[in-house]
Amino acid sequence: MTSQGNAQLELRISKALSLYQAGHKQQAELIYRDVLLTNPNQPNANYHLGVIALEIGLVDDSLPFFKTALEADPQEASYWLGYIDALIQATHYEEAQLVLSYGLQAGLSGQEVNALISIMESKLGSEATQDQISLTLTSVEDELIDLFSKQQYKEVERRVQSLVQEYPHWLVGWKILSDTLLVQRKDARFSASKALELNSMDAKEHCYYGLVLKNQGDLKGAAMAFEQAVKLKPDYAAAYNNLGIVKKDTGDVEAGIRNYRRALELNPGYASCYSNLLFCLSHSTCIDVKALFNEHRLFSVQYELPLKAAWHIHANQRNPERCLRIGFVSADFRDHSLAYFIEPLLNYLSISSSLSLHAYSASSLEDDVTQRLRGQFKGWSKVDAMTNDMLATKIREDGIDILVDLDGHTAGNRLLVFAMKPAPIQVSWLGYLATTGLTAMDYYLADGYLLPPGKLDCQFTEKIVQLPANAPFMPFDTAPEVNALPALKNGYITFACFNRINKITQSVVRLWSKLLNAVPNAKMLLGGMPQDGSYDTIIEWFALEGVLVERLIFHSRSSIDNYLLLHHEVDICLDTFPSNGVTTTCHALWMGIPTLCIEGESLASRGALGVMKHVGLNEFVALSESDFVDKGLYWSSHAGELAQIRASLRNRFEQSNLARPESIAKGLERAFRQMWQQWCKHLPAESFEVSLLK
Repeated sequence: MTSQGNAQLELRISKALSLYQAGHKQQAELIYRDVLLTNPNQPNANYHLGVIALEIGLVDDSLPFFKTALEADPQEASYWLGYIDALIQATHYEEAQLVLSYGLQAGLSGQEVNALISIMESKLGSEATQDQISLTLTSVEDELIDLFSKQQYKEVERRVQSLVQEYPHWLVGWKILSDTLLVQRKDARFSASKALELNSMDAKEHCYYGLVLKNQGDLKGAAMAFEQAVKLKPDYAAAYNNLGIVKKDTGDVEAGIRNYRRALELNPGYASCYSNLLFCLSHSTCIDVKALFNEHRLFSVQYELPLKAAWHIHANQRNPERCLRIGFVSADFRDHSLAYFIEPLLNYLSISSSLSLHAYSASSLEDDVTQRLRGQFKGWSKVDAMTNDMLATKIREDGIDILVDLDGHTAGNRLLVFAMKPAPIQVSWLGYLATTGLTAMDYYLADGYLLPPGKLDCQFTEKIVQLPANAPFMPFDTAPEVNALPALKNGYITFACFNRINKITQSVVRLWSKLLNAVPNAKMLLGGMPQDGSYDTIIEWFALEGVLVERLIFHSRSSIDNYLLLHHEVDICLDTFPSNGVTTTCHALWMGIPTLCIEGESLASRGALGVMKHVGLNEFVALSESDFVDKGLYWSSHAGELAQIRASLRNRFEQSNLARPESIAKGLERAFRQMWQQWCKHLPAESFEVSLLK
């Protein structure tokens, strides 16, 4: 190399070192790796790449770099020390001892060397015992994993609790205990924290700890854990995805979007993260309906298009009148809002002689609701452990004629299976109030209030099928009776919202505040808040609009009984936008409370509208933000009229299509038949409407 080349090389290495010392390890790593492209044995670059790998927990990856550096320049003491330390961390004790002896012969000395000698003596002295313990625990791990797979969670918990007392440094044991507690819905924070103590420099361990905290409702702690994970491993896409989830769940939708996009930059093939992004975008006021639709179409381009060449020709018998095999795919066949809507229909669809129902449950979680739903299907398959290819193959082998997606872009979805087109007809319904974006999805089920004919069709890749009602709603059977209007006793109106916190954007708070400022003695109750109190941002947003915290009432998520009882304190519910409440709107309706909402431009912003119109409460559907405030002001000063509506709402519900599951089930059955007959004629899908039979 010329003297000019050497000078340039030294400048590059000096720049990389400065970046490393300033904390910009990724940029430094890029320069060092670029140096090795032309100078593969350059000792300084190799040494620092070894250091960086060691710092982020990639111990085995660091070894070749340290070895190359040492071989290139055996006079540099730091190369000896780095290589020996890495070998010890990799538990290659005999090799570390050999390299240490060579170093001592070469004149290696000093305090750091003496420390390494002490470590080596300790490690080699206990090696036989540690090997014995390791073999014992490895055997136990296999037994425990087998018990876990058989869902014998209490036995696993009992055995691991005992073992971790005897072997407190057993990392895998603490993690098995944590998983076992989680699946039983118990507090797993202590066991996860013990695992983290034992592996604190591992980014994946911080990510796991964050997931445990999120599961326990500690969203602030979870966010900190995920932030530490990306600090240790800046290219950790999964940690960015999880950070996006908790940011979204605390109401910071825009931060959620930023983290999802960063994860996708690092891993463009991360389909579930893309679904998370789409779900989060549907809650954002910073994107219009056209751009949102385009984002969904990009999902198809990214993930569906590469699969199209492998689509199978469907061999289903084209008999327009035969019994149809209907498959339902969901990760939510459990205690989930989905059950309130689909279970009343299954009670009728399951006894139809022209349908054969098959469920594909894509969740590891099962509960009493799961067991109840299972009995409504002729075939039940637990598919959470299946790959997309395996599940698509199973659906084809099961001869499913119409495959129904109940999740859309929500957590746990299997849209990539639908992208493989395993069934001749595919339908999206209930779980996600927007298009899937897939060309493989033929139809989207809704009703005329949610999707008026021709009005929002351009926002869907699917053809729209309008049922008499999108679905019936099953009120909770232990719901308390409707009480008298609280305002009559209190002397002031109590507004409320029970929607998820991620639906409460700053724009929503701004509008609510206009109403609260127009009704200065009114209060605002917010239910379903995170248990760790992660709603300081919402308090700040209200304060910016002149609404003091004294007028706000916060309630954390609670049992269904307590949640419903809380409605006894509420006069009027206020909806969120652009993502409405649907299940919460139905619960409030059953408890005698109307929801004031705005007619939106997307399906996600028309959910509450649909419920209100089904019970004939058009006067609670605003056409604009100013109309929203005017209507809220009107009802605040007409407590007597509001009290009459409250007393009549259960009767209104019982007279509406929402309370007619048998008729809606018959409508759905006719919809399936019409889709099937269209396919039997070799005709493409087309939109249509199903009327309600009297």
